Amino acid sequence: MRKTAAYLLLSSLLMLAGGRLHAQEDSTATLQKQRNLAEFQMQQRYRPVNQPFHKGGLLANTSLVFINAYYRQFNQNYSNGPFLSLGLDKWLNQWHGVRIGAGYGWFYDNYPAQRLGMLGVRLSYLFNLTGYVDGYNPERLVEFYPLAGVGFSLFREPGEVAHSGFSAHLGLDLNMHILPGLDLVVEPLLEVQKDPRALDRMNVWRGYLLAFHGGVGVRLALDKEHYGADPGRDWFVTAAGGVQLQNSALERTIRLDKAIGVQATVGAGRYYSRIFGLRAQAGYGFHFWKEVLDGETDILGNPLPSGRFRSSYIMLRLEGSMNVLPWIVRKDTPWTAALLLGPELGYMKKVDPYREDIRYIYTGLTTALQAKREVWNGISAYVEPRVSLVPYSAYAFRTSTVNRNYYDAVFSLSIGVEYNLSNLIKQ
Repeated sequence: MRKTAAYLLLSSLLMLAGGRLHAQEDSTATLQKQRNLAEFQMQQRYRPVNQPFHKGGLLANTSLVFINAYYRQFNQNYSNGPFLSLGLDKWLNQWHGVRIGAGYGWFYDNYPAQRLGMLGVRLSYLFNLTGYVDGYNPERLVEFYPLAGVGFSLFREPGEVAHSGFSAHLGLDLNMHILPGLDLVVEPLLEVQKDPRALDRMNVWRGYLLAFHGGVGVRLALDKEHYGADPGRDWFVTAAGGVQLQNSALERTIRLDKAIGVQATVGAGRYYSRIFGLRAQAGYGFHFWKEVLDGETDILGNPLPSGRFRSSYIMLRLEGSMNVLPWIVRKDTPWTAALLLGPELGYMKKVDPYREDIRYIYTGLTTALQAKREVWNGISAYVEPRVSLVPYSAYAFRTSTVNRNYYDAVFSLSIGVEYNLSNLIKQ
């Protein structure tokens, strides 16, 4: 009561000092204003504002989720591989949701260099952490959904009977709302996976292995009318070209000046603010990863073709862009300094003169720095040094039948142009 009286007295003095009380005002209305002001002052410092949750029918708050993931079991017996999954998300209320999904992928048993197929189903619980902390808003640009659940998998190697095993997983769904009814999803998961083959060489507790899923995909809302307005801002397109080379643990015999190749990309994206943007980029590049000199032979003494041999990549990148310059330079400037980071999906082919070519579908990680300046009427020029980590599995040695995990660190330097389509749209 004393605090309430003090708040009422303080609010009255503030209103009198501001000249907001007048003789003709009704005393009841004035008292009500004072009480409202006191309640406003007494409420919590932070209270999230929730938008209404549309319950609707069967399709309301329901989405299809497609994810392409990099899959790796943390055991020297196995090599990495891709995993594709399709799921159905259903939000039960503002904060709690469920997902049922299924997927297929493969990885390698290293010692016989045998490819294992894996078919799995998962049931997951999702929690809208961002909505719980900052209020429910289906049109928010970026949200975080922790998830956990259980699964069941079938493993099959060629010519053998399929084996089954249970699993449990824990991860995070990073959801980016980029178009009406369409979200970009980045989803890392850790999974405890039962290996049903129970091999003698597997030195693990009761056959349980820890695995990693690192995936990127899209979420498509089945009820677009009540989910996700257009987040707005500016569209742009890009084109770039440059040089590339690699640093790989598999081969380092070729001279640097003979290893350099070329790369070309085209892209499109959208700036959602002065700071944050998103870009999809497709491209092709190659460099030379191995050289055979005249007179070299294989392990059996057969002569090998001399020359340089390519490592080629067809890639698709989905990367976020963060302009750090406004944090350093307060005034307006035609320059942009951006950090780009995101997953890279692609197909790699390494021409190998010693044995079969290495062909691999991969999910990797790419990051770049971009220095850009507007030169004329929405057209900008930029320089972009980049490194991409490309994981794959291959034979360890020329005479070996054992697979190993490798990573190509592909370095590139590109010069490109960007055109902001907002000028064209306005015309």
